[in-house]
Amino acid sequence: MKNKSSESIRTQLLGPLLILLVLQAAVIAGLVLFGGVSIKLKNNEIHILSENTESTKLSLEKETFHHWVVMFNNSEFITAGIQQVLDSEGRESRDILMDHELNRKIVDKVMEKSIEMLHLSHATGVFVVLNGPAAKNSPVEMKAGFYLRNSNSGGYLKDNSSLLMERGLPSIAEKYDIPLDSFWELGFQEDEENKAAASFYKKPYLMAVQNLAAKDDAMKFAYLSQPFRLSPRDIQVITYSIPIILNDGTVVGTCGLEITLNQLEQILGEDQTSGNFEECWLLGIRNKGTKTIVPVAYSGYLYNQYFNESQRIDYEDNEEENISELTSSEGTKWYASIRSLDVYGNNGPFEEDEWVLAGIARQKDLLSFYNAIRRMLLGSMAVPLIFSLLGAFVIGKIMTEPIRRLIVELRGKSGSRGLSLKRVHIREIDELTETIEQLNQDVERASSKISSILEHANVLIGVFEYEEEADRVFCSRSLFQMLDWGSIEEPYCYIKTEKFKKYMKRTFSGIKIKGDRILQCLEGPEGTRWVEFILDGSKKGTILGVCSDVTADVEEKEKLERERNFDLLTEIYNRRAFREQVAAVMNRQKEKVSALIMWDLDNLKYINDTYGHDEGDRYIVLFANCLKIFSEKGGIVARYSGDEFVTFMEADEKEEIREKIREFMKHIQKFSLNTGGGYQFPIRVSGGLSWYPDDAADFETLFSYADFAMYMVKHSVKGVVKEFDLNEYTHNSYMLAGSEELNRMLDKKEVCFAFQPIATREGRIYGYELLMRPKFANMKGISEVLNLARAQAKLSQIESLTWFAGLKAVVAEAMAGQLGADEKLFINSIASVCLTETEQTELEETYGDLLHRIVIEMTEGEPVSHDFMQRKVDMARRWKGQVAVDDFGTGYNSESILLRMRPDIIKVDINLVKRIHEDQNRQIILRNLLDFAKQNNITVLAEGVETPEELEFLMKCGVSLFQGYYISRPQMEIRPLDPYIVKRMQEFSGKT
Repeated sequence: MKNKSSESIRTQLLGPLLILLVLQAAVIAGLVLFGGVSIKLKNNEIHILSENTESTKLSLEKETFHHWVVMFNNSEFITAGIQQVLDSEGRESRDILMDHELNRKIVDKVMEKSIEMLHLSHATGVFVVLNGPAAKNSPVEMKAGFYLRNSNSGGYLKDNSSLLMERGLPSIAEKYDIPLDSFWELGFQEDEENKAAASFYKKPYLMAVQNLAAKDDAMKFAYLSQPFRLSPRDIQVITYSIPIILNDGTVVGTCGLEITLNQLEQILGEDQTSGNFEECWLLGIRNKGTKTIVPVAYSGYLYNQYFNESQRIDYEDNEEENISELTSSEGTKWYASIRSLDVYGNNGPFEEDEWVLAGIARQKDLLSFYNAIRRMLLGSMAVPLIFSLLGAFVIGKIMTEPIRRLIVELRGKSGSRGLSLKRVHIREIDELTETIEQLNQDVERASSKISSILEHANVLIGVFEYEEEADRVFCSRSLFQMLDWGSIEEPYCYIKTEKFKKYMKRTFSGIKIKGDRILQCLEGPEGTRWVEFILDGSKKGTILGVCSDVTADVEEKEKLERERNFDLLTEIYNRRAFREQVAAVMNRQKEKVSALIMWDLDNLKYINDTYGHDEGDRYIVLFANCLKIFSEKGGIVARYSGDEFVTFMEADEKEEIREKIREFMKHIQKFSLNTGGGYQFPIRVSGGLSWYPDDAADFETLFSYADFAMYMVKHSVKGVVKEFDLNEYTHNSYMLAGSEELNRMLDKKEVCFAFQPIATREGRIYGYELLMRPKFANMKGISEVLNLARAQAKLSQIESLTWFAGLKAVVAEAMAGQLGADEKLFINSIASVCLTETEQTELEETYGDLLHRIVIEMTEGEPVSHDFMQRKVDMARRWKGQVAVDDFGTGYNSESILLRMRPDIIKVDINLVKRIHEDQNRQIILRNLLDFAKQNNITVLAEGVETPEELEFLMKCGVSLFQGYYISRPQMEIRPLDPYIVKRMQEFSGKT
């Protein structure tokens, strides 16, 4: 009997249970591995690489190619300059082919603006090649023109000494003070050994000639060259060049810009994106339709490690995962996201040479998180399966036949009241039977109690059970109350199926589907109620229905949905909703013109600081209510940030929008904020406007342009709306882009100093001028830094940074043994600001042993504050230091400053020193200054000495101190003077 019972349990209970567990595990595994979760996780990892590559591509295009296209679109000065020379000389375009003197005049005409284009383009070089002879006796195939390279593109110099001439006439280089490079040549000449070096100017020229290009077609024949060396030992560069086409359609040459591969790789390195995997970047060329990339530039240590020796990179496209795959030489598998760069237009002559950017990552790195998740999921399924199998085996051993019979009996009497079960005369089973009977009674009592509690607690949950074969339906009392079917006395009842169907049809006639929820709105005396209707048909032939009151839940979600799109304070759109609404309008707009206006409240900070933020919020709401006038006219308005608002309007013509803005500016003059103290603040707002699609065709650029226009208003004349100006943006965009960099420099003191020697007549070091060298990406040189600081009222912080960071650099040089014990330290001080008394005290405590060597240079490039000037003079006298007037002869009230300040040193500006040995007027000014200085015991220092002739003449005149590129250039570390220069100074000094 025992064996029979054991066998029955294993076959009837344990076997099916084991099968069920295995099937359950298989279903879970299938859902995880093949249900899409795993695939989506993997695709997300791959998508990250694609997004990073797209971001790096856009940044590279913005920094280089697109910026150059803008420059070339504004380069009409070249063709205009050539035409002016031809007109003034009475010549024709074909004379360029034979006349070297005509070519020299053309080069001279376009040189200055070409240098200006070089400084604005972020490029490292600029060139112009003419289809004519370079000089009288030059080879026939040598072409005229010039090629300039900026050897210090990140620095700021007042002259052209940072430029080097690679190709061009020495007379032109001398005129513009441009040194000749060691690889300099007279003109452009193609040779058999390096034909690639001539392709950069020949290809666009020949293509334009072959296609009979018109004047306005120059950009269609733009050509981005492959890497080449201008000279065999020169650095590798790439160029972006276009043909020069005159008004009559004659192609006379080529012009373009250059960037070195080192500069290009630095740009790639700056755009590296951090994440849970390492990336490397490859910029290269591929023939259109092929899957082979020829490397040009790269960034990332992984590329050096695996691909540095590769002359070509072959890859295959994985269509399923929307990514490319490749294998390095030692067998490592990689993913690559490849993006074509927007270099050439459609149907251009060079479109077959595709420039691409590839973001490359090892597959094991990119999918590390994905593989870890898979292992974790499989492990989490295996462990419960093992424990479930063990539990099933134990249960199978414990269960007995009496329990099975008890279950059968229970199922037969399910739902009946006063449950009574048979006894099997086994103590444990009988106790279980008694317990079940007691539980049945408790459940009946609990059911009544729960129904009563839910009714008294106003928690309405109604249930019903519908059986297809039965003629009646079970319904709870709460169901009747919730659906207004009447009332019953018992906790539940049974009603006829036909009657139940009539009730349901009448009540649920207007069901609304929201997601996976079935909702019914019921109108009653107490207002609107929402009922959720849930059906469970898991039991075949039976439907279990549950109705619950979800009014509070629905109202809360509607509230959250409104808060998602609207600003809570002003009840207009927020930033996210505004972007969505504007994007929709821009996508459907065809022939109309639109404007995006950025608004900035001018008085908000003062109101917050003076009257509190509650008054500031009232001021914000007042202006937001005024803006709603645009909404009434079909516009879109939103609060973008604390005191910034945005408006988007469309119309048939621009003047229609301008008129609406003028009416609005008049409209807001009627409104003022009445403060608690009785003072009225009129609404004052500044705005910036950009046009769609004239200024920009995408939202981000359009918004950026409007923000820039508003920024320029905020820092000039407030209270007006200014339209975006591309020329102004080209010259002043650094004031917006560099704001964050300036704040970071001032907060973190991120600035370096260069030291430029000042020498005596005998060639000894008298002192060093400390020259600030900020490390900025968006600003070039200290002048732009000072302009931005002046606009943001931060000149006093620049003054403090100059003193403390400059003397810190001096201490570092002194500790390195590079600074002598007596050399003077010339520090440039801004004339319109001064250190505070607290800063002076801190300076004296920290650098007191250096202050007697200080020479305070007060530049004349800034209007002088006489109060601050006197404080600086007193400060220098207290330290036993000296005072110098910088850039004498170029600033404000030079003579009055000398009389008021009575300086120890006068620094003669470079504009007076330059070619002084050839200019009698400059000589007269210098001799008068020397006479005044001698009578008042003032030392004269000549700045900008760049030639031996200038130095010799200045010594003859009696100048005492000298500074300039001929003496020594500024260096980040102090170095001794060149012995050759010292010898020349001693020779000149002996002559005097």
